[in-house]
Amino acid sequence: MSEKNMVVFLDTISRTIIAERVDETDTTISVRNPAVVNVVSQQTTDPATGQPVQRMALQLFPLFFREFLAAKEEPVGFIFNKSMITMSDGELMLDFKVIIQYQQLFANQPAVAAPAPTEEKRDNVIKLFD
Repeated sequence: MSEKNMVVFLDTISRTIIAERVDETDTTISVRNPAVVNVVSQQTTDPATGQPVQRMALQLFPLFFREFLAAKEEPVGFIFNKSMITMSDGELMLDFKVIIQYQQLFANQPAVAAPAPTEEKRDNVIKLFD
């Protein structure tokens, strides 16, 4: 995926969507792995002064979670009608930190095996009705 394939638009409820552009016609845009941009306020402490500081943090959430899919490593594709979204006037060049966060969100991560169940000691069982 290259930065030139990235597209940013607003959906019908004014969510900012970042995605990888796959195809585009006069009436539709086909994208892969769309993510919703969420900006939250975080209160932190300035280490130099000890004073509280309000900062804005960027979060990206997948529009559709791959955990719901049988093949979790497969990309998720959507086709949006251009009449239902708002596109930017010209190409937007995203900050490299946003691109990296997007790439990490959709990176194929190896499946993590569940920890093996441990044998419980019978001494820790509390009997309620003796």
